[in-house]
Amino acid sequence: MEIFRETKPLLYSSNKIYDYVIKIDNYEAILGNEIRNFEKLNKNQFKIKIGSMPNICLELVEDNINSCVKLISNDSNLNFKILISINSIDEKSSVVNVKFYGTFSSMIEMMIKNPLEKFIDSLRNKIEDLKF
Repeated sequence: MEIFRETKPLLYSSNKIYDYVIKIDNYEAILGNEIRNFEKLNKNQFKIKIGSMPNICLELVEDNINSCVKLISNDSNLNFKILISINSIDEKSSVVNVKFYGTFSSMIEMMIKNPLEKFIDSLRNKIEDLKF
């Protein structure tokens, strides 16, 4: 299962956005209303609850060479990753791509597709609404 969303052009440099999205402490604000619970486990992991889905532990992996952040599920039953790629338009503006990649049984995919699409949409919208 793949879900792809792109932000409108943002009036911030790719470095400024990247510096924001690599900090776990910012994800409670970024994820906002779409999650029921947020718990920081350590400097690279946090746990969230999306809708009626079970708690999900995510590991944040930085890729500063490609201006990309990966959120990787540590749950073998919900095998997925979210890639947040920041692409520079020019020195003062950027666009962000949010990509979800998951491997699920067809039954599980049917049950979680709608909540995950709403979650990815919300993630994109929150990034678009960032104010520095």
